[in-house]
Amino acid sequence: MSAIVRILTDYQWVIYGVLGLLLLYYLRRALLARRESVRSIFKLEKEQAHARYRRSVWTLAFLILLMAGVFVLTNPLSPPTVETPEPTPTVTRGPLAAATLTPTPPRPTATPTPSPTPVRPTRPVAPSPTAPAPVTPTPIVRPPACPDPNVRITSPGVNQVVRGNVPIRGTATHERFQYYKIEIAPGPNPGDHEWTVVGQLHDKPVVGGVLETLNSAAYPPGTYTLRLVVVDQTGNFPEPCRVVVIVQH
Repeated sequence: MSAIVRILTDYQWVIYGVLGLLLLYYLRRALLARRESVRSIFKLEKEQAHARYRRSVWTLAFLILLMAGVFVLTNPLSPPTVETPEPTPTVTRGPLAAATLTPTPPRPTATPTPSPTPVRPTRPVAPSPTAPAPVTPTPIVRPPACPDPNVRITSPGVNQVVRGNVPIRGTATHERFQYYKIEIAPGPNPGDHEWTVVGQLHDKPVVGGVLETLNSAAYPPGTYTLRLVVVDQTGNFPEPCRVVVIVQH
């Protein structure tokens, strides 16, 4: 038995390789038989394909058990070793061991405790009624860089946090104006099929006014991209204006 285990240990990787190739081969046969059984129309063909599938599955199970047996034989479990502490030798100098003298610790020196210095409580200073209230700085809104001055969003700005009903301001006009629309899509770089219209189409141009009102509560919190599209009478449109905003509730 030890000779067989030694041979298996020396050639275990070769055995694993051969068994692995056989596993792949019979796995492919099982998949092909399964597919043929599903696609077959006649009952006889289905039965033959199903029989090949069963034989392939049994062969796969046998190969897996064989690989597990090789692994168990080549990797025996050894009980954990417990380290035994070595005994400390005791040295004696005669029939009676000499007494060990323990030095007497010195008497502790009393350290004087300093008396605490009384602290006079300070009277809080009332704020002056004429002192100016702190000024909260207003965040600077940076409008997006739009390629066409006639297709421009001025508010909200780039990466601005929006809540509730948000008015979208800007300019939407053209020499052959037909209509304009405001669209929204999730993320900073949405695809062509992710845009949805905010509100409705507008058939009147706007110059420096409110283009549309965005109800941000209708969208989950996150990053969105707004887009202004102005369409002319031929159905074409110049480069849209985009701005990325952050919706928070």
